[in-house]
Amino acid sequence: MFRQLRETLSFRDLLRNLALTELKLRYRDSVLGFLWTVLNPLLFLLILAFVFSRLIRFEIPRYPLFLFAGLVSWLMVQQTVVIATASIVNNQGLIRKVAVPKLVFPLSNVLARYVDHAALAVVLVAFVPVFGARMGWSLLFLPAAMALHFLFSLGLSLLCAVAYIRVRDVQNVVAVVFQALFYATPILYPADVLPEKMRLLLEWNPFAYFVELVRAPVYGGTLPAAGDLAVAAGLAVAALGAGLWVFARKERQFVFHLS
Repeated sequence: MFRQLRETLSFRDLLRNLALTELKLRYRDSVLGFLWTVLNPLLFLLILAFVFSRLIRFEIPRYPLFLFAGLVSWLMVQQTVVIATASIVNNQGLIRKVAVPKLVFPLSNVLARYVDHAALAVVLVAFVPVFGARMGWSLLFLPAAMALHFLFSLGLSLLCAVAYIRVRDVQNVVAVVFQALFYATPILYPADVLPEKMRLLLEWNPFAYFVELVRAPVYGGTLPAAGDLAVAAGLAVAALGAGLWVFARKERQFVFHLS
């Protein structure tokens, strides 16, 4: 795994170019271009905020900010993994022709997505005073929170990318699983509105810990609880380690399964 990482970093120019190409292709021929990175989540936020604050009526102070913080955390992982799942298959032509570490392809996809996520995080911070919350020192924790999201997303992306080479249904399955987990994660609601038994289930939901990494400094004005931070860090390292290990073991077989 460490050899694989060293080789990949030696191709950092290629990695940068692939990430830039990914960004350019995504917004090519689009009138608003990069602005869609922010507009799509904001439109989704407005719909959810209206439904859950006006119709279902969650009595949560500054609910749009509460929701936005959870949504940003969720999108950092969900959007990244769903797109990076196909990173090896989508680059199979280049993989067949050029001898480069295969890790550069999912890694470039993840890096490109996190350019988008960084822009969204800036908008989230800008919304803090808009909704009457305090701009405190806790917001300086956000880069560390994003780094843990990045490691967790990369690990899951590597696992899914390897599986997608053999079974092309994986990307659809991943999308459906994320859709189900969205409602099982305290994004739309606080955990304390759930019955005690259901709250215990949240302890087994890894995404709940990552949501708290963003929500605590943005909405609560505090650092995340030490327990939430420790679990999220452990999950990020475990996911990355598992992803790199599986990817390194299967990398030599990729070319035989690409078609």
